[in-house]
Amino acid sequence: MTAPEARPGGLDSNARGLIVLVVAVVIGGLLLWSWGDDGSTTVDAGKESTETTVDVSNLGTTTTAADAGTTSTTAATSGKSPSEVSVVVLNGSGQTGVAASTSATIGEAGYTMLTPANAPANVETTSVYYADGFEDSAIAVAQVLGKGTDSVKPVTEASLGGAEGDADVVVVLGADTPPASSGDSGSSTTTTSAG
Repeated sequence: MTAPEARPGGLDSNARGLIVLVVAVVIGGLLLWSWGDDGSTTVDAGKESTETTVDVSNLGTTTTAADAGTTSTTAATSGKSPSEVSVVVLNGSGQTGVAASTSATIGEAGYTMLTPANAPANVETTSVYYADGFEDSAIAVAQVLGKGTDSVKPVTEASLGGAEGDADVVVVLGADTPPASSGDSGSSTTTTSAG
């Protein structure tokens, strides 16, 4: 093998490669530096605090404030606290005990739980339905259950035959629901409505 011939008055391929690499690193650094800067981060040196506001899809605004080492996070949804939202869980999974255990899980998040019952029919996938004005609350309940926003729908799209009662949010468990945990007391609640 022979060494590459040097060009008169030009750069050899190693020098050109180094220049291209340096330029790429500089451009990459500039892109990373400007990538997350949407102008919503403010720093006030007098107070030594930083406030960042992030819009998370349809969930509202999440604000994180750091002041002298203290961090607090507040999620603003529809202005309704979980205790102001009534939720009913309807079992459409065909499994015993899942409506009661799911109702307990949602209740632990602070929601006002109505008596779990059976759905009018079994369904394949779990859905979370909401009454007018409660879409943000339904999204939050879906998150408690590990479901995405694609499972959240207006209650008008459901055929629940009145099983939803006066609930603001209705969870209809489908066949995709995991079995009730073995930590349950083994009892299940079944409610049938006349009609």
